[in-house]
Amino acid sequence: MAAPPLLLLVGALALLAQEQVARCDAAATCVGVAPAKRRPEVVSIADFGGVGDGRTLNTWAFRKAVYRIQHRRRRGGTELRVPAGTWVTGSFNLTSHMTLFLARGAVLRATRDAAGWPLVEPLPSYGRGRELPGARYASFIGGDGLRDVVITGECRVATVCS
Repeated sequence: MAAPPLLLLVGALALLAQEQVARCDAAATCVGVAPAKRRPEVVSIADFGGVGDGRTLNTWAFRKAVYRIQHRRRRGGTELRVPAGTWVTGSFNLTSHMTLFLARGAVLRATRDAAGWPLVEPLPSYGRGRELPGARYASFIGGDGLRDVVITGECRVATVCS
């Protein structure tokens, strides 16, 4: 039985993130590892109220930014820039035809607050749907049926808060 597209996307993102973090640590930058497509429009998460101070919860800012990118549908897509800083956020989805670019010194940090992690129906192939009844928490960065999505930058993604 083939895996659902969302499961494949999440798995691929996890593998890419691990590989990119390893390369970032070794080379101090991810830029140039895989050339990213230039988007005709560039917006900053700060334009949507995001604050990279390591304390402010930015989930709503990320969701607003992605919503805007999805609904404006700029020809050639849009790049969402995350400037230097520590950006605490809960789960959010990407949309098609976008680039998520993290500038040097930018860190996406997952919030520990369970309110930032919506419960979703379990997939039958793993996790709570098989071993335990009930829903599971959404992925940190996800999406469904996406095309033309790039996650890149001069950064790292921290999935564990310390």
